[in-house]
Amino acid sequence: MRLRYLMQEMLLPKEEFVINKRANIQGLDVLVLSFTIEKDKNRLWLMYENKDLIVDDFDNEYPEEFKTNREELLNSIEERRKDKYLYIKEMEIQEQLIRFDSSSSAPIHDMNREGMMQLQHFAEKGLLPDEWDDVKLESLVITVYEQAEGEIIPNIDKEKDLSVVLHIDENIEEIPIQCPFTVEFGKQDIGSEVVYYDPILEKEKNFFINEIYSYDVYEDTLTKSEQIEDLEMREEMLKDFNRAMENLCPRDKNLAVIKYETLDNVQLNFMMKDYLEAEPIVHDSSGSIGFICKCDETGINGYKLRECVLQAVDKDFSGEIELELFSRYVEIPEETVECF
Repeated sequence: MRLRYLMQEMLLPKEEFVINKRANIQGLDVLVLSFTIEKDKNRLWLMYENKDLIVDDFDNEYPEEFKTNREELLNSIEERRKDKYLYIKEMEIQEQLIRFDSSSSAPIHDMNREGMMQLQHFAEKGLLPDEWDDVKLESLVITVYEQAEGEIIPNIDKEKDLSVVLHIDENIEEIPIQCPFTVEFGKQDIGSEVVYYDPILEKEKNFFINEIYSYDVYEDTLTKSEQIEDLEMREEMLKDFNRAMENLCPRDKNLAVIKYETLDNVQLNFMMKDYLEAEPIVHDSSGSIGFICKCDETGINGYKLRECVLQAVDKDFSGEIELELFSRYVEIPEETVECF
């Protein structure tokens, strides 16, 4: 390695405003370290301990193999929960507002050379608390937020108190439900209801099914692509789309879609039982390709209508279909946090 490449990984700010304050964000205690002025970017630095990241050496040596898509999806939810990522969109400092448009986060470990050098920088600044002396490195996370491009550098007076207020953006968290049910393909009667237990609220909730229908994703995409006047661009887009869809929906099949309503307009994630119990396929990009939210429409039961794309079915499929309310999404509201 050449020296200039190593120096690109070092934290060598032209100027640094040490903040050295604490904050509690969504139940997580964090250190607000400093704001750095660098050659081509300005950044806010945070650090916190996340014990959920500690794994046994045995687990590292033998990564888990999943027998079903269900196991793999549940593991993905748990891994995202462990990450505890914090979405800070703005910071007020000495009555000046700094917006952030990108961020990154990484735990400290032997292979994270850049993180080690950042840790050394903040240790040299005397910003690491004594109570961290005996914590495992892999549980320490450094998070950095980059000031929005084009915004002016804040005029910070080091002689005055660095009063800091953080504005945390809203976020969503996925919660496993795993409630199986069977439904006839097609339109449903008013009041077609499924009851499930919500482990977060610790009570029963329900949703209404409007319809299960078949969606020709290839034909729909081809039709919409005709709006692209540039023929070469259109063909390239279709080529990329078809390649991405290969694992999710073969050309001779359609995607099943469920229309549903909830009393509180909560977003639900449905999947076909056969898919959940099937063995994972390498490079299978997703079990459910996405959500179609039509919040301006009202369903037959009088509540806001939502749609969820399921897995592939035969184009002429009819009869009963075994589904599962696999998970739901919890909205974590935005908050304003004063550092102390």
